[in-house]
Amino acid sequence: MFGIPGDIFWPTAALGAIISLVFGGVALLRFLPKSRVADQPAREALEDLRARLGQLDQLQERFGELEERVDFAERILAKQREGDRLSPPQD
Repeated sequence: MFGIPGDIFWPTAALGAIISLVFGGVALLRFLPKSRVADQPAREALEDLRARLGQLDQLQERFGELEERVDFAERILAKQREGDRLSPPQD
């Protein structure tokens, strides 16, 4: 065919057809809709994980605020104790 000996043309044409079919099948599979049934548990688990991460972020913020409040209270108490120590004795 086309001036190419048959013992070279036909195996080459068959290999080209196989490669074309494989790439065509892969392209077709990418355009098909994905199964929603199999993805539902994974999607629910992902949403649950996102909700828990949001809760964790809120708890970290609250914990940071509580740390600041404790530090402030400790500074106030330390100042009161210093004032008691530095004041002259009362007779």
